[in-house]
Amino acid sequence: MYSKGVMEVATEVETIMISDLRYPSLLKEIADPPKVLYVRGRLELEGRESVAVVGARKPTPYGIQVTERLVGAIAQSCVVVSGLAYGIDAQAHRSAVSGGGLTVAVLGSGVDDASIYPAEHRGLVEDIIRSGGAVISEYPPGTGPQRHHFPQRNRIIAGLSRKIVVVEAGAESGALITAGLGLDYNREVLAVPGPITSENSVGPNQLIAAGAKPVLSASDIIKIETVPIVRDLTEVEQIVYNTLVSGGKTIDEVVQATGLPASEVNSLITLLEMRGIIINSGSGSFGVRQ
Repeated sequence: MYSKGVMEVATEVETIMISDLRYPSLLKEIADPPKVLYVRGRLELEGRESVAVVGARKPTPYGIQVTERLVGAIAQSCVVVSGLAYGIDAQAHRSAVSGGGLTVAVLGSGVDDASIYPAEHRGLVEDIIRSGGAVISEYPPGTGPQRHHFPQRNRIIAGLSRKIVVVEAGAESGALITAGLGLDYNREVLAVPGPITSENSVGPNQLIAAGAKPVLSASDIIKIETVPIVRDLTEVEQIVYNTLVSGGKTIDEVVQATGLPASEVNSLITLLEMRGIIINSGSGSFGVRQ
């Protein structure tokens, strides 16, 4: 079923036109923004830092380890954007989800289950949506992957992101196309240096030689906001708590930020308030106890 409006189940697809207020303002800045986006999940980028993390489809163990470490550290401070491809892209999405953050996957196919490419990543798509992120495409449901779709897809990844981080990339990698587009769009391009003996380090090392900022730690990408871990909270209670750390929010705002059902958020907030972990700030707003 394809319907327009608020996401209720992971199979629904929302259509966002470029004239729509919900269309990402950053994406409108590029020379050829898509006229329409097909979206599953919550595409909420306004007011948030957005960082693309892209790289090789056949990464080395080093590339996987670096992606896990960097994305895990920045996940709660930004929206991680990537392309759902094998390798670094998929690992970036997984690390964002496991790190309690939001991630947006940009596809070169339709976003319906039958069209998702790679098909093996359908489970990852569900994880992205359940965690409050989104899977998007300029191609309508039912569109299969085509070779020429992926360079087109890369312009959306670059357009949605203020910064682009290349982890591993061979000399002909699509990640370098994304980085080049980022430069065209006046985005900041960063790269993770690698051993000169590895073919997957050619792209990042060349980017650094050309002036890209080298990434030696997560703080080279963005300022990290440390969210305290509260003892004895369940995983879902910690998600609600993390949402309130940045400032007071209403129940509706917590529902929107977490993607949790309103009834569950109501119950969790009541329990956390009874335990003295959060407080009612007045006017229907809740915050963490300092």
